Amino acid sequence: MKKFLELFFHSVEVVCKLLMIVQVIAVSIVVIGRQVFSKTPAWGEELTLFALVWVSMLGSMLLLKNDGHIAVTAFDQWLPKKVIRALDLLSYLFLMFFAVMMVFYGFKLMELTSRNVMSALQIKSSYLYAAVPVSSVGMILVLLEKIYLLLTHKDATIE
Repeated sequence: MKKFLELFFHSVEVVCKLLMIVQVIAVSIVVIGRQVFSKTPAWGEELTLFALVWVSMLGSMLLLKNDGHIAVTAFDQWLPKKVIRALDLLSYLFLMFFAVMMVFYGFKLMELTSRNVMSALQIKSSYLYAAVPVSSVGMILVLLEKIYLLLTHKDATIE
């Protein structure tokens, strides 16, 4: 299972990098088109939006995996280790609830937008919003691993 998770998160990281490259190229084409040729390609803004949404959602999952989100640890030096572990567990459970809600409502959002088409890219809008449940499922995997490691008193994370 650990090998699968390593491969999954490595693949997500590669996808994020590729989407960032696509986003930079699309924005560059839009800016050059607007400033030099006074004409903006219709697909530029939609492609940029698509890449931005997917990178943001997948990136938030990767940040959670790597403990990259902002955390309030100002009082950790004065609190006992058991209290810190309990607070960590509580925060993971709250995040798990949030991720489950994001999966549920993300699918509802996809269903709601399944008949809409992004005019320039000619793809369903639900593909844009699929980033919500996809990244939320990844967050659930990360949180399950973190909760397991916390409860078994192991400090290692998925690398």
